[in-house]
Amino acid sequence: MGRRAVMQGTAGLLASPLLTSPLAAKAFGGGVDGADIRGVNAAMPKGEKEVNKLLSNLGKPLIKGQNGFSPLAAYIGTANPANIDGQKVKDRSFSNTLLVRFLYPSGWLVEVPSVSDNGEAGNIGANNYGKGDGANFAALPYKGGSIGSLEKDKEFWKTFLSSQMSKDVYEDIKIKKLRVVTQDDGQEMIKLDFAYTLLTRAGFTVERKGKASALVANEAVVGLITATTALRYKELETQLDTMTDTFRAYNVKPPALDNLI
Repeated sequence: MGRRAVMQGTAGLLASPLLTSPLAAKAFGGGVDGADIRGVNAAMPKGEKEVNKLLSNLGKPLIKGQNGFSPLAAYIGTANPANIDGQKVKDRSFSNTLLVRFLYPSGWLVEVPSVSDNGEAGNIGANNYGKGDGANFAALPYKGGSIGSLEKDKEFWKTFLSSQMSKDVYEDIKIKKLRVVTQDDGQEMIKLDFAYTLLTRAGFTVERKGKASALVANEAVVGLITATTALRYKELETQLDTMTDTFRAYNVKPPALDNLI
């Protein structure tokens, strides 16, 4: 194996996911540390038919499957945010419960929020940790009106992206492309391409690139941020487009623990 291949593999392992969360390894009703993890996401449907039954029952547009992709539907904001250290609570950027859905490459590791006696923790996302590929939900408070009014505001989007990064491991965020799009279901959203430099703990830098999409919901800009290494970007670009194109977030009432579909 050549030096370039070794470095690419190592960089992917160290550079993986754009977003980290306190309970990243916990999903679908089980905690790896034995904690009592519960909540509505423990019983969420996983297949296209089941996810679309849930969306139909809620009066939401269906999600169209694609070869090599799986649908993810999950709730966030169904319980009070978990305490960070027993005293501090990190406020949410959005005001009420959201149902988030998008397609992700089959085989990626899914993360959804979980609920314990401490409250709700974790994020919604899908990641390929070994290769440094990730797709994660993000939110930033916004009461300025339509998503279109942010089309020229690159500083807002830099803040949106950086809110999901560790403060000491990145630099030089560049917004490459920013545009308003209207999807087939009538949803208006902003899509953007970006790049940044990751500073690894091993002492070298990794160039990363990604795509994001966002819309306005619950007094916030909410979106999906996808990213990979610059070396893998061309290979994954169409997959990143699929994930960001199929992202939606809906304002919903907190669901009961059963009878979801």
